Amino acid sequence: MLCCFYKDCDKGLKMSKQTVFYYHFEPIGGWFILNAVMLITFGYWSVVCPCLLYWSQMQVLLSVTAFSWLAWGWKNFAKHRLAVFDGKSITIDNCQPLFWKDIKAAEERMVRCGLRKYRVIVLIPKDGIDYKYNFLQKHCGNFTAFSLPLYNVVTPDDAAEMIELVNKKVKIKRLPETKK
Repeated sequence: MLCCFYKDCDKGLKMSKQTVFYYHFEPIGGWFILNAVMLITFGYWSVVCPCLLYWSQMQVLLSVTAFSWLAWGWKNFAKHRLAVFDGKSITIDNCQPLFWKDIKAAEERMVRCGLRKYRVIVLIPKDGIDYKYNFLQKHCGNFTAFSLPLYNVVTPDDAAEMIELVNKKVKIKRLPETKK
C-alpha cells in the first residue's frame, strides 16, 4: 500500500478508510535506453556536424525525442492510480466505482496480452447491474471490465495486499499454483 488516508463519508461525521494503490513502473528499461541512445546519437552528430541541426528531418527527430522523454517522465514520475478500496466499493483506475454488494464473484486468472500471460484478479459483477463503462472497459479483451493486475506493474507487497482486501469482501477463486 502506497497511500492511506481518510475521507468524509456521505453519512455526516462517519469516516471510512480508503486504501489507494498506484502503478509501479521500472524507470530503467527499454524505453529509457532508446531515449538515451537517441540523445547520445543526436548530441554526437550535432557536435561533429552542426549543419545537421538546420535540416527539417533532424528537427523532427529532435522533437520526437523530446516528446519521448516527456512521455517517459510522465509515465515514471507521475502517480497513476491503480485502485481505491473502501468499505463500500472499489474504484479501478479512474473508472466508476463498483460496489462490493454488486460483485457476484472474484477469481484469479491468467490472461493473454500479445504473446505474454499475466496474472489478474477478475471481479465479476452480478447480472443486471447497469454501469457506465469507459472505452477501455468496453474493449479490454480477456481482462474483463473489472480486473486488478498482479503482474509487474504493481509491487509484490501491493499485489498481496490487494488480494487480501478483495478476499475480505468477496471470496477469491485462486489459481491452483498460487494457493497458500
